[in-house]
Amino acid sequence: MSDNQQPITEKIFEKIEDLWIKYSIFICIGLGILSGVLHYFGFLTNVRTLAGNVVNFASIVVGVTGVFLTLVITLQESPAFSRLKEFFPAFQKSLYLGLKSQISYGLLVVILSIVITALPPAPFKILASIGVCIWFFFFWKMSLGAFYIVKLITDIIVKNFEIPKRKSRR
Repeated sequence: MSDNQQPITEKIFEKIEDLWIKYSIFICIGLGILSGVLHYFGFLTNVRTLAGNVVNFASIVVGVTGVFLTLVITLQESPAFSRLKEFFPAFQKSLYLGLKSQISYGLLVVILSIVITALPPAPFKILASIGVCIWFFFFWKMSLGAFYIVKLITDIIVKNFEIPKRKSRR
């Protein structure tokens, strides 16, 4: 990647991150509704088969998020966290709440997936599509939230290894 492309991609990722922070609930509602509509019109099929694969994915997300939670607890006294606390006093609490909600969404997706596979097919297509809409809302909230949390944690870790430059004594 050339030097000119690097700042452009960073700006794009920062813009996506800002949109996620501000509008994550609306993004997931929109994607959930879109998934429900696609299911209703027959473009999204095999949801029951997909549910088994989603359980595997959600389990991985919950496990990785749990590891991140212990990593954050370990890094509490690191220089990066100290600097973050100075600029953003509520950062640590919001990070913990974000990790906790990711684990909750992952577990909720697993429970909903088990319910979807255990119940008989819905008698009406609209009812099934509403269920798909709700299930996909939580799926998108867990999946896209996991990407955000991974980026946030890796940024903290990278910043932890950056040693601040000292001024010369001239």
